[in-house]
Amino acid sequence: MSDLDEVVEALRLAPSVAVLAHIHPEGDAIGATLAAALSLREAGKITAPYNADPLPPGLSCLPGTDEIIREVPIRRPFACYLVLDTADLDRTGGLLEGRPMDAVVLNVDHHAGNMRFGNVNWVDPHASSAGEMVYRILRRGGWPMGKKVATNLYAAILTDTGGFRYGNTTPEALRVAAHLVECGVAVEEVTAGLYWNRDCREWRLLGEVLAGLRVSEDGRISWIEVTSDLLGRMRLGLEAADDFIDYARAVQGVEIAVGFKEISPAEVRVSFRSRGATDVARVAKRFGGGGHRNAAGCTLHTSLAEAKARVLAAAQEHL
Repeated sequence: MSDLDEVVEALRLAPSVAVLAHIHPEGDAIGATLAAALSLREAGKITAPYNADPLPPGLSCLPGTDEIIREVPIRRPFACYLVLDTADLDRTGGLLEGRPMDAVVLNVDHHAGNMRFGNVNWVDPHASSAGEMVYRILRRGGWPMGKKVATNLYAAILTDTGGFRYGNTTPEALRVAAHLVECGVAVEEVTAGLYWNRDCREWRLLGEVLAGLRVSEDGRISWIEVTSDLLGRMRLGLEAADDFIDYARAVQGVEIAVGFKEISPAEVRVSFRSRGATDVARVAKRFGGGGHRNAAGCTLHTSLAEAKARVLAAAQEHL
């Protein structure tokens, strides 16, 4: 029996399923979570979607987001805990603490560095996204794939492939997306909800951040920074700048783009993006983070200036 079949069988046997994903969730984590919870509920199971962190405002357009429960740990006992897009237990933000001893934990992820923390582990680094993996679970189990489920899965794949622009846009990812459109996804509505519905302040923030964009002397590394002071002046949260790093990666000749987001004077969240074979997950791992070859991240508990010095030196060394 394959790992996928084991996941499907465990879900088939479970009368109740909690579905959750990693902290600081993005489109793939939320879309996959909602799709699994909605489909399994329609199949007759007791389900609930969870996350330890607030939902990014840009994802509020997805069907079912009002059902996501934010509590740590999960107070209600479930027979099964389906953990999606999460490389290790720490990334659940404590949601699994206090779970019943006989509960089954299913670990479904596409990060190569996954720590295999579940009772059943299905890890496929070749999958474009957790959304694609949930699609395969639902198809194998014969579970419902109506418009709401399909919309969440499409959004998950769309966001994790960068709008079908990144290297993880595989033939299989496109085939899955095509079938989801056949299931009723309104492509333009999803795109508008995710990308064309931004607060005017976010564009002003982007303008100031891009004005400070820097490129290394050899032209191979670019970086941007978002300070807590700037976010405060714009009255915006950190999530407003989540995709700004894509502009840094778009600079001609750049192989590694780095985004520094200052959470506090002693904490900085760092995002990495790269092109081709340049593996930024290896750079992020040096600072306790991780991710994919072309998209990764980490958090440093230091000043912004120190974080920039250490991370940029590591990026240069990696190249």
